[in-house]
Amino acid sequence: MTKEQYTPEKLFELGKNNYEKLVSYCEILEVNGFWDQARQVMKKTSMQVLDLYVQSVLINFVVKCTDTVEGQQREFIRLVTKTNPLGIPENGNIEQKTITESRQYYELPPVLLQLCGLYDKERKEIMTEYFLDSFLNILLCMAYMNDGKDHEINEFIQKYYDKISNFIVNRDRSIHSEYIVRKLTSGVIRCDVEWVRKKQTEIEEKERKRKEAEKKRQAQRKKEAEKKREAAGKREIEKKKAQEEKNKKKDSSVVKKEDEAEPQKENKKKTDIKKLSLNELKKNVKKSNGSKNEIMTNEPESDNAKRGILTNNGDILTDIEAEKLKIMKQQEEQRLAREEFMKVKQRILERERIQKEEQEKRIKALVDELNDMVGLSEVKEEIRSLVNLIKIRKLREEMNMPVMDMSYHMVFTGGPGTGKTTVARLVGKIYKELGILSDGKMIETDRSGLVAGYVGQTAMKVHDVVKEAMGGILFIDEAYSLVNPDMPNDFGTEAVDALVKLMEDNRDDLVIIVAGYTDEMENFLKSNTGLISRFNKFINFPDYTKEELVSILAVMAEKAGLKIDDAAKQKVLELLRKKRKEQWKDFGNARGMRNMFEKFVVNQANRLVKLENPTRDDLMTIKEDDVFDR
Repeated sequence: MTKEQYTPEKLFELGKNNYEKLVSYCEILEVNGFWDQARQVMKKTSMQVLDLYVQSVLINFVVKCTDTVEGQQREFIRLVTKTNPLGIPENGNIEQKTITESRQYYELPPVLLQLCGLYDKERKEIMTEYFLDSFLNILLCMAYMNDGKDHEINEFIQKYYDKISNFIVNRDRSIHSEYIVRKLTSGVIRCDVEWVRKKQTEIEEKERKRKEAEKKRQAQRKKEAEKKREAAGKREIEKKKAQEEKNKKKDSSVVKKEDEAEPQKENKKKTDIKKLSLNELKKNVKKSNGSKNEIMTNEPESDNAKRGILTNNGDILTDIEAEKLKIMKQQEEQRLAREEFMKVKQRILERERIQKEEQEKRIKALVDELNDMVGLSEVKEEIRSLVNLIKIRKLREEMNMPVMDMSYHMVFTGGPGTGKTTVARLVGKIYKELGILSDGKMIETDRSGLVAGYVGQTAMKVHDVVKEAMGGILFIDEAYSLVNPDMPNDFGTEAVDALVKLMEDNRDDLVIIVAGYTDEMENFLKSNTGLISRFNKFINFPDYTKEELVSILAVMAEKAGLKIDDAAKQKVLELLRKKRKEQWKDFGNARGMRNMFEKFVVNQANRLVKLENPTRDDLMTIKEDDVFDR
């Protein structure tokens, strides 16, 4: 069914049917006690809040896209709900006071959707998905009443979906974009939840298979690593045995040489003794001219003397050599042990040097990635200074020098699309390399991810998010929305209290970055004294200049394998200069350029299909004719 086939009557019928579904979901919340706490705070039934919220969103939808609320659109807003809480008139324009009031309710977190999420978590259901799908169908009915879904209407629905889709848990990110594109482009108003569940099942199955494959690969790598360790151990043992054998052979060689030298020494001693005995004998003969008996008597004395010298001197020489050999062996063992120790020490030092060089390379690559971002000169300088400060602090710790306590939590201020999320992700990776964080991952959340529907559940929700972020960065976008001065019993205050405590308990392996507009963030920090003491690093992200936005567009094109010629860039710059001040408020800096770029790519495709044989350069180039935003 195309949009032309929907009559106003049919659109009203579809809108009413989807509204009735929302009513049934509210009744489920009421019956099961999920609205009890909210009723005490808001003093309204769930159906009253539903009607107020539906009318508020529809009014803001029409005002944003058409500036006025009249005719069929006014009638649709007035009659699609059971009650008319904002007092939409049957005729005439809606008063500005009513529009302002609707704006306030539109900006509030959708408490009904939050409670649906709690219901799903407790009951293992998917009521949140059905609730949101029905609500989007009501918006589509209104869109078709505006003569089809033009660019501004699509943009409003897209932004609204981006805002509230965080309440849907356990849905893969890739499905979000496919789902909203399907809703906006199919031309059919229908329930798409079953399609989503099918897609989710496919992704989960794919992820399960991927994890199984990864588990097998890890097991294989572990097995191979174990084999390598065993082989290395065997080689080390063999090397040690070979060294011991070598030492034994060396010791044996020394002993053998000494054994071979010993007989020569003994023979020399015997010869010397014989010479000495003969000389003494001759002297005795000459001197005393003694008898044969005297001579014979002297000869045994010489034999005794000879045996005494050999025996005594032989024993002494053997003990000395054995002791000397023992000392030499001990010295050799000590020398080998020192050499082995120095080798191991050298290997450790070399490994540490290589690891440090690789770490420095990784840090440099991350800082280079930061430097490659367009603009943000002050932000880059702040991050570089922070990195240098942490490096010097580490050196002081290594040298046992005193270091001051340092908080790594930060506040990023600035408008949407100024690079806060990208820089936060880089900070997480840099902190990991510097040893501040064990993981370096980044978990992104906002009010919807931290605040539950009733007292007690919010603290649990905050605890779960912090637990998921442990070892990395917890990035809280639009953190100021946690504090609502106009609602003293708002559950956001409970979230802030829980956050302050968990920041202190997990300060060694968790960094929290809160982000939002400058003025709002200052009020947020003042709301709790614990926040001011923990967040003392402020980095401001200014809006990009028009020239910087064109450079960002060129970077987007390059990453997509495309290029933008100079004439096209100039035309983009002219388009940006023509934007009115109120248009810039919702443009979103780099996000707005992403939307423009995607439109230009579509425009290029529409132009190229008319060419008979487009060249490679044609396929790569965004030209001036492709640059129009409608």
